[in-house]
Amino acid sequence: MKDEDFATYGLQPPPARIDPPNSPRDVAEILDRAIASAPDAEALVEASQRMTFAQVGSAVESVTTLFEQAGLKPGDRIAASLGNTCDLVIAFFAAMRLGAVWVGINKILPAGDKRYILDHSGAKLLLADASIAEQIDSLRGELSALAHVWVIDEPARDGGWHAARTMESQARASRPPVDPYAPAAIMYTSGTTGVPKGVVHSQHNMVVVPAATFAHGILSPDASRGAALPLTITNVMILGPISAFFAIRPFKFGPSTKVAPLVEWLHAEQIGQIAFVPTMVYDLLQAGLDLPPGLSLGAGGAPLPQVIREAFFKRYGFHIGTSYGLTEAPTVVAISGDQVTPDGASGLAVPHMDVTIRSEDGLVLPIGETGEVCFGPVSEGPWAGVYTPPLGYWREPERTAALLRGGVVHSGDHGRLNDEGWLTIADRSSELILRGGSNVYPAEIERILHRHDDVADCAVVGRPDLRMGMLTVACVLPARPGIDADALRDELRALCAEHLTRYKIPDEWRFFEEFPRNAMGKVVKPKLRELVAPTN
Repeated sequence: MKDEDFATYGLQPPPARIDPPNSPRDVAEILDRAIASAPDAEALVEASQRMTFAQVGSAVESVTTLFEQAGLKPGDRIAASLGNTCDLVIAFFAAMRLGAVWVGINKILPAGDKRYILDHSGAKLLLADASIAEQIDSLRGELSALAHVWVIDEPARDGGWHAARTMESQARASRPPVDPYAPAAIMYTSGTTGVPKGVVHSQHNMVVVPAATFAHGILSPDASRGAALPLTITNVMILGPISAFFAIRPFKFGPSTKVAPLVEWLHAEQIGQIAFVPTMVYDLLQAGLDLPPGLSLGAGGAPLPQVIREAFFKRYGFHIGTSYGLTEAPTVVAISGDQVTPDGASGLAVPHMDVTIRSEDGLVLPIGETGEVCFGPVSEGPWAGVYTPPLGYWREPERTAALLRGGVVHSGDHGRLNDEGWLTIADRSSELILRGGSNVYPAEIERILHRHDDVADCAVVGRPDLRMGMLTVACVLPARPGIDADALRDELRALCAEHLTRYKIPDEWRFFEEFPRNAMGKVVKPKLRELVAPTN
């Protein structure tokens, strides 16, 4: 793809084109290498089937051919709204082999979000299943670019999927050359805005994640990998099947995000590496279940409170891996590994990335000062210039320019670095509460509230106020039913008074039975703000 072509989609070309050392150049090549090295080794394992690399390769070849027969070509957008199955992974690798652009759509998203993503991306094909077919049918008339909808578990509407998967089709795909630096995936994220943004990454960006994390010993290439989180979240696809296939190891589908069946599966399949979201870690501690020996467990998607980290270590005898990452990276920027982290810290920068804290003017701030977290490639050593930033936001050139200004990626998060390089996130820029002219970082208050044993979860948001500009509202999820809310409020207020300056103590307290959450278990603060300050 020529540099001038990127602007057509509101994107910017990569600043460099340096392949990762001793690594495949693109996602399709990862699978090719695994097939050549270990054709009969297990590749995908789900409840109903186990597939070898050779079988996955044949299925990917057949599905790539099916895509071509439907008129799809490099650069076309292929969307999928499926559960965690072998079919989803096969479709993804077929899209990469074709040079198409992948658009993962979580099944649980409401119809309006699905419509927006399909329309905004200009998807030409949607892969779905019968559980959402009626919902998709209701949207078809509004989506002029959507030429095909294949309901892959309904033979009459599957577009030939079943025949392709069972290799009844003898035609072979043409295997066009893949440009590793061209757009390859649009990862839609609502973040804190509520309107999905399409972050665009190349196959190179996806390959660098396992190439670098394995090379630097951050993640183990020998571990058996699994996931229970939705693989339509492309970051999960990268840390799951892409990383597993890179290491020529199997990827295994977890049965549920509910901890009891998940832990039973961890034991049965001898999973060595998996990521939970904080709510799953909390549920695990509440259940008191034993984990299999040798498991490396990471937590992501939202900050993990220090009190939960300490309780986890006390219960299991090893440190849960915390991290800081975002869709724009993609995946991780800083990670702790099995190290004791300073209170509230997320991790140390991954070795192929340079993390800086910057002012609003883009100046690098001294150690210990809070500013915007920015990152880019390291400038020295064998990984110099290998990391490339996201290509931008799909069809949003102004947002792309703001994201990539000054030659670094601007995360939109506030944070600070200590003198040992530990990164602590203060909060999202858009979640900053300006109360009476003072900056209040919700995450700072949330870390204090999480210390109380009767708090299962909490979130701090701002509410408009004529006098103060904004007031601080603490939303609390009690640890168990029947807790005296008034008594708990008084105890939490006293806890805040002990550890926070006066203006940071919440002005209001709200107690909830449940929080609005996204697919990663993260509290959706825009919806929470609507609940505490509804608009007329």
